[in-house]
Amino acid sequence: MHTVYIIYSEPLDAYHIGLARDLKIALWQHNAKAVPATADGKPWVLKFSKSFETRKEAQSLEMKLKHRNREFWEELIQSAAVGQ
Repeated sequence: MHTVYIIYSEPLDAYHIGLARDLKIALWQHNAKAVPATADGKPWVLKFSKSFETRKEAQSLEMKLKHRNREFWEELIQSAAVGQ
């Protein structure tokens, strides 16, 4: 499985979008400062995730999300939370 995720850093008031085969490891790496792009944002909290069978499908969503804005991400996060 390939998972697209959105994580949030309250200290930075920032979101990060990524793709991982193992979401638990990816989140750990972000919080362990092992990812330079997110090293200053600890703690990072998972806000959204969606899994796909193929990497190609996951990359497609990841690119779509990265080309959208914060308002779109927050609406997506909110709608996903309502659907749970």
